[in-house]
Amino acid sequence: MQGIEIRHLRYFLRVADELHFGRAAEILGISQAPLSQQIRQLEERIGVRLFDRNTRSVQLTPAGEVFATKAQALVTALSNAVDETRMAGGLGSGVLRIGAMGSAVHSVLPAALSAFSKKYPSARLDMHLHTTEEQLDLLASRQIDIALMRPPRVASGLETRQIYREGFVAVVHDKSELARRATLTVKDLKDQKFISYTEIRGIGYQDIVNQHCREAGFLPHVIQRVSHTIGVVTLVAAGLGVGIVPAWVLNEPVAGVCYRPLPELPSSVTLVCAWRSDTMNPLVLPFSAELCAAQTDASSGDST
Repeated sequence: MQGIEIRHLRYFLRVADELHFGRAAEILGISQAPLSQQIRQLEERIGVRLFDRNTRSVQLTPAGEVFATKAQALVTALSNAVDETRMAGGLGSGVLRIGAMGSAVHSVLPAALSAFSKKYPSARLDMHLHTTEEQLDLLASRQIDIALMRPPRVASGLETRQIYREGFVAVVHDKSELARRATLTVKDLKDQKFISYTEIRGIGYQDIVNQHCREAGFLPHVIQRVSHTIGVVTLVAAGLGVGIVPAWVLNEPVAGVCYRPLPELPSSVTLVCAWRSDTMNPLVLPFSAELCAAQTDASSGDST
């Protein structure tokens, strides 16, 4: 264990989960170069290769698969030890101020809140619903302790963990010709006017949408930009165009629109929890652990 730190384990486990250095770095909130450096350093200190990597793919070696299992057990055991120690020291009470996007309500948040409240019944939870942009400002000013948002483009001073990932759906007006089709592809939207998103400080998904539109032979003709997914849906309901939005909107039906899955797009709409690296709130780490556990439970129960 000489020279191996928890940071090495956390970075390794994220790459092992994603099997993609760029995506893992994005979720961790660091650039790819230092992530690769940390993995090489870990391999040197253990003395074996943990990943087979080339220009097209990243795979765990047999040694890497063994280490992934053992490293996850170590990280989990450490987290549990910290939680139990804090409880023994009387740190199970206090206030945890949570910021969240609307999409979190339809994914991991309810299960995490339930599990956390059972372990910390004396803790008071203060919920705030905000966009990614707003939550970054609230974290900076210490008005919230933890945020559930899109991955920030710049994560200086923040710790982040991926907690959920989902795909996309097309949203079309319910009186349109597109609504009469049971299934849609990105190419079917080629000649439509698009409602899109404004630029945010978090990692958006418009680049992913644009990439797949280009692969389908066109660039979206964007006529309006809004800051929230429900804003996209509302303008589509008004008959102004179509949109491609995260699948969580299926949980919020809106009159005047239809949703159609777009399975050709990847499940790359990512939700992370984030908190200040210098947080002094002892409830932050236990709650982040429950969010990660809720993600695992949701994944194991997903049959698709």
